[in-house]
Formats: sequence, structure tokens, C-alpha cells
Amino acid sequence: FGGMVFTLIVFQILTGIFLSFYYVPDAGGNPAAAWSSVQYIMKDVYMGPLIRGVHFWGANLLIVMIVLHMARVFWTGSYRAPRELNWMVGVIMLFLIIAFSLTGYLLPWDSTSYWASEVTIQLIGLAPIVGDALRNVVQGSPIQGGATLQRFFTIHVFILPALITILMYIHFRMIRKSGISEPM
Repeated sequence: FGGMVFTLIVFQILTGIFLSFYYVPDAGGNPAAAWSSVQYIMKDVYMGPLIRGVHFWGANLLIVMIVLHMARVFWTGSYRAPRELNWMVGVIMLFLIIAFSLTGYLLPWDSTSYWASEVTIQLIGLAPIVGDALRNVVQGSPIQGGATLQRFFTIHVFILPALITILMYIHFRMIRKSGISEPM
């Protein structure tokens, strides 16, 4: 399952790079350009619907495969010493993949993604102590708009890929050091 998760992450990166050639998050203060660029990808770009479909369904399959991988790790007891730190890195990567899904969902800038992201932003605001500050950072303005779209895009395309790459490297190094465990 771990190999499949890695393969799906590579597919997500490759299809994401292709989509980024045509996607425009905010043109001159007009977030509607995001929706227009998605329509352009779907109607005018050669194999655009296929690439976008692979990216969308790959993201969904990635979450399923991560859950299966983590269930296997749990079942085999691979979360125990001396691999407990690797388990923690894997859990952090799960949260990063969920963050990828949440930030990517807003990018088409249609009504469904807008309201779903509004719920996500409100949930972020409920976090104890730092909730309001975090919501303001993520939202970028008093209401969801171009600043929110730009921040979600930046997080989705730059910050999360860098973090997941670093954590995958650490994860693989730990696996090489301690090996793969068998069922107990």
C-alpha cells in the first residue's frame, strides 16, 4: 500500500504541474478568472478533462490508499518501537494530504467549492486560542474572496508539496533504517 501511495502522490504532482500551466487563480483582482481557467482546461486544452479527472480522482483514491496503508501498519504493529517516530511522520503526512484536499477543493471557484471552503474556514476558526488568528491568515480578508483563493492556491501548490516531499524523504529514510515489519 505504501508503494501505491507514493505512486499516487507522483501522479498528483505530475497532473498538478500540467494543470498549473493553464490555471489562473486571480487575474488582476478578479477571482472569477479561476473558474474561467478551469472551463478552459475542460473545453479547450488537449486532454484537459482527462488530466483534471486523473488529478481529482487520484486525490480521492490517495486518501483511501493512505487509510489502507495506515490500517496495515496498525495491523502489523509497525507503529511500535522502534518505528513509532515513523508512524508519527505518517500521521502528519495524512493531515497534509487532507490539507491538500481542502485547499484544492476551492480552486475551481464555483459555488460548491466556495461554500464547502466557507465551512472549512469556519471550522478553522473554532480552534481553541489560535482559531481566529488562523482563520484570518487563511481567509486573507474579512470575507472569502480573491485573497482566500490566492492563499489556498499558494498553500496547495507551493507549501504543501514542499512539506510532503520533506516528510516522504524522512519517512523513507526511517524505513530503510528500521526495515519493514511483518505481522505479529
